[in-house]
Amino acid sequence: MVEGMDASPGSWLLCRAGAHLCAVPLVRILEVMRMMPVEPVADAPVFLRGISVIRGAPVAVIDLGRLLGQARTAPTRIITVHIDGRTLGLAVTEVVGVRGEAEVGAHAPVPLLRQAAAESISTIGTLDGEMLLFLDGLQALAESVPA
Repeated sequence: MVEGMDASPGSWLLCRAGAHLCAVPLVRILEVMRMMPVEPVADAPVFLRGISVIRGAPVAVIDLGRLLGQARTAPTRIITVHIDGRTLGLAVTEVVGVRGEAEVGAHAPVPLLRQAAAESISTIGTLDGEMLLFLDGLQALAESVPA
């Protein structure tokens, strides 16, 4: 859990993945850090940026922008998340801040998205007139990344 952040149920860390504004459940987040060196993995899905050594352990780093269908991204931060005993890194272009459930408003079911993205994004909402993708299906994403 990120120190100094209230991880009450319904709290979200907002981040940008290229042009997309995303919300990650705060209860899943271990740490937010600057982008670190990432070693590519042969024959990996396009959204898997590679492996990085974080706190002495290898961690799969997912390029969230690529997962959401963008051709190019320029991540500046890694958000490490804990899912079913496993740590994953989400490479994002910007961390915006923390918002509570009341601040992010209602969300609607997701229309058809790319396979990996559809399993990760559970709902779509809006925040200040901008589309907000809720990434509370991270368990399915973790299962799609090789151990």
